[in-house]
Amino acid sequence: MRDYMKALYHRFETPSRKMEYMDRKIKRTHSQLARLLNKPEKKLLLRIADMEDELRDEACLNSFMSGYRLAQGIQQELLADQPPYSFEAEDERQACESWERRGEE
Repeated sequence: MRDYMKALYHRFETPSRKMEYMDRKIKRTHSQLARLLNKPEKKLLLRIADMEDELRDEACLNSFMSGYRLAQGIQQELLADQPPYSFEAEDERQACESWERRGEE
């Protein structure tokens, strides 16, 4: 499911000009800082940058998935033969899935 949501996210992703500007600014600042550091410090800086990228990607995907679930819930509510969407039921389902995953580990 997560891979499917990633594919959907990348299909509909529309980066803003502000995001692109900030990305260029971050890269410029990163290269300036990298020139001032020694090799071990550069490695640490790269690890931090990689973790920030991963965190940003995860946050964007989670936001997309939440919006997708909301749209899906609204669509289900609009169908006459479907019961209304329940946030409580969704939370319970997610908690059960999380608990089952922990038990498998």
